[in-house]
Amino acid sequence: MSSRTQSCAVLVVGGGPAGLSAAATAAAHGLSTLLVDERPSLGGQIHRQPGPGFRVTDARRLGRDYRRGLELVEEAARAGAGLRTQTGVVALRSSHAVCFEEPAAGGGGGSGEIFEVKAEQVVLAPGAHDRPVAFPGWTLPGVLTAGGAQALLKASRVVPGNRVAFAGSGPLALAFPAQLRHYGVNVVLALEAGPGPGLRQVASLVAAGHGNESLLADGLRYRVQLARWHVPLRYRRIVVRAEGDGRVEAVVHAAVDSSWNPVPGSEETLAVDTLCVGYGFVPSNELFRLAGCAQRYDEDLGGPIVEVDEWQRTSVPGVLAAGDGTGVRGAPVAVDQGVLAGLGAAAALGAVSPSTAEGLAAPARRRLAAKERFRKALLSMYAVGPGVYRLTTPGTVICRCEEVTRRHLDEALASTADLNVVKSYTRAGMGLCQGRNCQRQIAALVAERAGGAGAGGDGGDGRTGRAGGIAAVEPTTARPPVRPVPLGAIADDSIRDEGLFVRD
Repeated sequence: MSSRTQSCAVLVVGGGPAGLSAAATAAAHGLSTLLVDERPSLGGQIHRQPGPGFRVTDARRLGRDYRRGLELVEEAARAGAGLRTQTGVVALRSSHAVCFEEPAAGGGGGSGEIFEVKAEQVVLAPGAHDRPVAFPGWTLPGVLTAGGAQALLKASRVVPGNRVAFAGSGPLALAFPAQLRHYGVNVVLALEAGPGPGLRQVASLVAAGHGNESLLADGLRYRVQLARWHVPLRYRRIVVRAEGDGRVEAVVHAAVDSSWNPVPGSEETLAVDTLCVGYGFVPSNELFRLAGCAQRYDEDLGGPIVEVDEWQRTSVPGVLAAGDGTGVRGAPVAVDQGVLAGLGAAAALGAVSPSTAEGLAAPARRRLAAKERFRKALLSMYAVGPGVYRLTTPGTVICRCEEVTRRHLDEALASTADLNVVKSYTRAGMGLCQGRNCQRQIAALVAERAGGAGAGGDGGDGRTGRAGGIAAVEPTTARPPVRPVPLGAIADDSIRDEGLFVRD
């Protein structure tokens, strides 16, 4: 293993809006700051910048999300923060991180080796990934998550298909189809699992609108755009299966009840070549678990979320958290949480006095309070229903990395409710994604067997904050590396190569 070691005052993990904001804030107060991100470009999911090799000639055509991301990147760079892409943290213990630097294409740049970073304060801003929803046909080519489709469009400028349907829930069900259509994608249908906004919901949103005027305007604009482009938006419907020979050729969708359970006899079929699925996001919590940070569960915030105080400090001294890892609330919240985390780190290291930090934090705290009022107003429409985890059949592949079906999982669950044991029995969760796509679905199967509560608590209504449901199912044990790493990068020099290993 490489003996390279770096030191800095503040290490920021994650180059999305929270991480960039935290790095800019910490560096602006004179702290040596290093930001690492495993992707080839910064900005995170929403503000993703084009990948290497692309040259932007007209920033206006790429939209506000691109321009805001560029502003965040430039702000962090001007403040003096070191920004390293294609570099991920694979192990973490308090303020000691082990990073892996991806080898650059063509053999230049990245070393392809492990190095260590010792920091006085660590800000974890790993973001979130798409909430995985398994249903018959979800592994067919042409079925994409919303995040995957966004990556194709924003980083690679690739249109995902010619006839695209979207199925999901939340503000994304308005925003994403409209954004796709803006890029010239032929969106033929948008499905929202939640109810359409009624007078009571609209009144609640308007009442929470102070400080959130831009969010209200965005929602109205997306709705008008879908209507102008004649994209049907249908509420209380969910995709129950995708069909096709070798790739998706049609989607079957059905009406759902208030718990998102499909209504018998309401199925309809639509010919498409692409299905984008966006039922919200799940915090990337692997590093928090490795560090030993206290967590709680809230399905409406994405599931397992790390607990933080008013300065975004976790239960582990020297470790702070910002962004969607603390609960999926969106990019504007992530930016302000990054400010608080950067100030918290600066105050802890004596770079700014407590009173000065309080004064600098006040505007961000006001904006966060306004955003939280708005989020709670949205819950009446977009609370996650447990039926989203009940769409599979015995032959449905749940773990796509190891091709484990629900039938195989049911056989294992007949003798254990321990996810670690299920993993050993079936290999589900041992693949490249390390359970990110299947563990939640398997936990839902465990919860269903334990009492029929599904994703929710005692009543199975999808709301959390109560004991029971998925919240009561212990996750598999977190172990490093949290991302796949070549064996040659972590092998000790004492390992002798007798010609059995070849390293490119």
